[in-house]
Amino acid sequence: MSEHERRTVLRYAGLTLAAGMGAATGTVAAQKTDADGSAGDETADGESTTDEPVTADGSRGWSSIRGDAGNTGFVPGSIGPKPPVSVAWEDDHGGTFTVVDGTVYLVADDGQVRAIDAVDGSLEWESEIAAASREEPVRAMGPPAVAYDTVYVTSRGDEPNLTALDVATGDLRWQESGLGSETNLSPTVAGGLVFLVADKVLYALDAHGGERRWQFEPGTVTTDDGRERGDYLQRDSVAVAGGTVFALSNKRLIALDAETGDERWTDGVDDWASSTFSGRPIAADGVAAAVKAGVVTIYDAETGTERSTVPTHSLDVLTDDRVYAVTDAEDGDRKTVTGYDSETGDRVWQPSDGDGSVASAVVDDDSVYVGLEESGVAAFARTDGRGEWRVDTGTEPRQVAVVGETVYVGGDSLFAIRTDGEDRVDGGGDGDENSSDDGNESTDAGNESIDGSENESTADTDTESSDDADETPGFTAGTSIAGGALALEWLRRRTGGNE
Repeated sequence: MSEHERRTVLRYAGLTLAAGMGAATGTVAAQKTDADGSAGDETADGESTTDEPVTADGSRGWSSIRGDAGNTGFVPGSIGPKPPVSVAWEDDHGGTFTVVDGTVYLVADDGQVRAIDAVDGSLEWESEIAAASREEPVRAMGPPAVAYDTVYVTSRGDEPNLTALDVATGDLRWQESGLGSETNLSPTVAGGLVFLVADKVLYALDAHGGERRWQFEPGTVTTDDGRERGDYLQRDSVAVAGGTVFALSNKRLIALDAETGDERWTDGVDDWASSTFSGRPIAADGVAAAVKAGVVTIYDAETGTERSTVPTHSLDVLTDDRVYAVTDAEDGDRKTVTGYDSETGDRVWQPSDGDGSVASAVVDDDSVYVGLEESGVAAFARTDGRGEWRVDTGTEPRQVAVVGETVYVGGDSLFAIRTDGEDRVDGGGDGDENSSDDGNESTDAGNESIDGSENESTADTDTESSDDADETPGFTAGTSIAGGALALEWLRRRTGGNE
């Protein structure tokens, strides 16, 4: 069992026992919880049936900028918070983040890396990126990636380009320098490798030690007119799925063998002079997708054969049957999110109400969550586009993620949004002075339904939740304590397989 796993067991065992003891005075005993506080379960053979997505090394959460190594922005098998919702905690550092196994890893705007408890928002550790060749710390940049009990972050300047930190302590594991000063903004981790574009070259580094395994550079291409033209890799994150790396150059989508770097197939634009690829590639479930010449093109991931096109110039989320894109609304004055059938290209979904301008989108089984350009985040039902809830965070979001029953929003500050009265932890550890008051209380950020009507206050809702708890059939203080013991055993079994 790793040190991080031991810490997770001890932390959540304590929370479960506290909830069990609280039940003796009339509060509801905590369910067996996963690392982010969402309910989970196990099969008879001890395998977890939690709803969280699995990362490259089997840990659970939102492990990279778009949730997974394929950049899908989609969390299958998961259902996020339901109304009424509010901000469970806030950290006043802005930046981009990942959420894995109960910890939020934030690359803050001040260049430091922060590990924050996902349940109560308390600070676990804070780390600067030191470099042997410099007296001053190096400024971390862009979103991190998390796998193999390691946080991978890029940094500004010539060196180091990539730094690996221990997830439990923030201590340095390894650094790799000399890749180039123009690194991409987010590493991708899969299959024991870290993939990073630096100075127009794609590098594959060993995830455990940082050694270079292979590198790829497109070089020049001979076009139809017989001219040699340069074709350079874009700096955005690559996508990895099914043992294949998908990278975009200006004019091509390139599929490479993840283990060797050998080229498997490519697809290029027809009009070299005026057309390009744009955005970042997405890959999952045997398909790859990219914006080619202003249209989303979906490919067979194995052969590169074109399967369908979707008439939109934006590609934000790829689910099992849809493409979601942030597009211009019909009024032309704002952005909205649109869902298209990935086989036919037909428009099949849009929000049924709400007039805010959309900046980004992520999706789980039940809902589409959108960052609002003005401020905050909103949720819409995947079935009919019905507005479910909206929270005004007072800041424009740069990133939205959904993990278990929590939506995280990053902008000038970081927010965790949950259903009122659920997954709350009273007295949850040492709070950070930069977190909300005591590290676990809901803030007063606005919580409204999509039509603008205000929901009941958090305090009133919490009171109602407690009253409902008293009426729970078959619940007694004795069963709550027994449940705490069972949860302890579950936590022990969950991590015991790695000892």
